Amino acid sequence: MTVAGGGTQPSNPAEAWRALLEGNERFVSGAVSHPNQDAARRGELAGGQKPFATFFGCGDSRVAAEVIFDQGLGDLFVVRTAGHIVGDGVLGSLEFATEVLGVPLIVVLGHDSCGAVKAAIQHYRDASMPEGYIRDIVERVTPSVISARRAGATSP
Repeated sequence: MTVAGGGTQPSNPAEAWRALLEGNERFVSGAVSHPNQDAARRGELAGGQKPFATFFGCGDSRVAAEVIFDQGLGDLFVVRTAGHIVGDGVLGSLEFATEVLGVPLIVVLGHDSCGAVKAAIQHYRDASMPEGYIRDIVERVTPSVISARRAGATSP
């Protein structure tokens, strides 16, 4: 399989990281190539996937790894949850990527203005708690907010 620019698929963490940095530079400069998104690529992937990097990121729709790293179909194995909440499903997915698919690199992709973190900060400040399943997210993020405050963090 090929990557943007017609090169070969990265096979080790350093090559994978370099391909991601190059893709992010294209994204930032506005010179994206939108690689591996054509019918030929879809045909290649019909037989199976061989992503070169795994991303664990927030579910925030503004932080799509395939877009901000200018990658295409089958290039990345992406696992996303609100607030970077880790559970058995996330761990199993990451293990699947490395052990079964042989992905050489895992990237934990953070971002600012995270709604889950903002909700946990709000809970910390005024003891408000959302209802439903969002409550579980806030409860699981709040210990990080408390830890950051104890370490001297003063802004959200």
